[in-house]
Amino acid sequence: MTQGMFQTTQMRHEMRLAPRMMQALRFLQVPIPELRDLIRQELEQNPVLEEKLGGTDEAMLAPEPRTAGSFDEVDQENDFEPDDFGREIDALEKMLEPRPLEDAPGLPPPTPEAEEKRQFFMDSLTAPPTLHAVLEEQMAESGLDDDQKQAGEYIIGNLDENGWLTVDLEEVANESGMPREVVEAALRMVQDFDPAGVGARDLRECLLIQLRRLGHGVDSPAARLVAVHLEELGNTTAASLAAQTGRDEAEVSAALKVIAGLDPKPGARFSDSPAIYVTAEAEIRPTSEGGYEIEMLRDAMPRLRISAEYESMLEDPETAKEARTYLAEKIRSGKFVMESLHQRRETIRKIAQEVAAAQGEFFRRGISRLKPMTMGEVAGKIGVHETTVGRAVSGKYVRTPQGVFELRFFFTGGLKTADGGAISTEAVKEAVAKLIASEDVRHPLSDQAMVEKLTAQGYQVARRTVAKYREQLGFPPAHKRK
Repeated sequence: MTQGMFQTTQMRHEMRLAPRMMQALRFLQVPIPELRDLIRQELEQNPVLEEKLGGTDEAMLAPEPRTAGSFDEVDQENDFEPDDFGREIDALEKMLEPRPLEDAPGLPPPTPEAEEKRQFFMDSLTAPPTLHAVLEEQMAESGLDDDQKQAGEYIIGNLDENGWLTVDLEEVANESGMPREVVEAALRMVQDFDPAGVGARDLRECLLIQLRRLGHGVDSPAARLVAVHLEELGNTTAASLAAQTGRDEAEVSAALKVIAGLDPKPGARFSDSPAIYVTAEAEIRPTSEGGYEIEMLRDAMPRLRISAEYESMLEDPETAKEARTYLAEKIRSGKFVMESLHQRRETIRKIAQEVAAAQGEFFRRGISRLKPMTMGEVAGKIGVHETTVGRAVSGKYVRTPQGVFELRFFFTGGLKTADGGAISTEAVKEAVAKLIASEDVRHPLSDQAMVEKLTAQGYQVARRTVAKYREQLGFPPAHKRK
């Protein structure tokens, strides 16, 4: 076998985005507070950009250079032409689409690094994942057979806000139509998911699952204390427990420290919602003709322009060539910033217009009239890529007759109604909330009872779906609402 250093030629897929295009994506994706910070950074770093106080919206648009040939020298060395913003965005969207290998015959599959880069740009800002979503993703990769997955779905759907299973296995077997042994196998698998302790049926089992994950077997001091003396752990001393168990006090103290580090509510971390301060970027308001119009709000958003002084310096033949080259690049960079902001604003405005056109009944009558919408549908109507819509609606808020909502709120799946129509999942959630609010507190409604009432109202919804919505709304199961 010959060893040595050799040169070889290799072809491979690689995605490269110009820094300015990455900047444009960033401007589109971030919410108003972060966007203001980015604009301040641009003002600090680019001397030709300046803030225009007052004025009209046109201040956001980039003026054309007064001398047509001012940028020629730099354009030849730059990978971005300032007048082709739209073309670059379109090319970027197509580049981010997954392409079949037959589109590039003879080339090897994309490398993991290239796929990782592509996925980064495909991902938009999203809401924190729910406990159900995290568990369902793990279940999809668990190797369970179809029957066990079906039983697992019922188990996950009946976990409360702490991550505990709130129904007995016999009920899961009856509801899922699976044999008891299949349900038990599914439960064991769910209890192996993260976060450790989910799927437990009580506090003792929750802690024992976590101890097992940490390598503490059933005969370990910590496991024995939880199994036999759980009720006493919070109100007795290590010395007393040592006397009861016949173990060394130091050993018991060490076990208590291990137990104190466990999480009795492993699912609670997914329901914590930090306070969020929002600024609406658009307003949807009724018109005298009975429709709705869009007004873009510009509160506290800086208006930018190119400094006339620096433009004059660029055009002055007495200005040194090095200085003209520097100014040309800075002006081009400033124009791109302003065009990116304008493009961001126009994209949000177009999306808000589609929302206004589709959700008139919601604005007039409330959430029960919210219609299903998908990002793909809106993307097709406004002529952009679906991922562009995803970036544009995440963290962007709109003021409506029904209050202030994140634009993403309007993009929900739908459930069928008895008459063959469709209704938004948010509307079904509201129906669940109303049922719980009006129930007899002495006899709270079970999830199955709510399914029957919703069916009578024309909603076709499964029991596990009701359980999931109930948890997302923050309501405990029926036996805890008494």
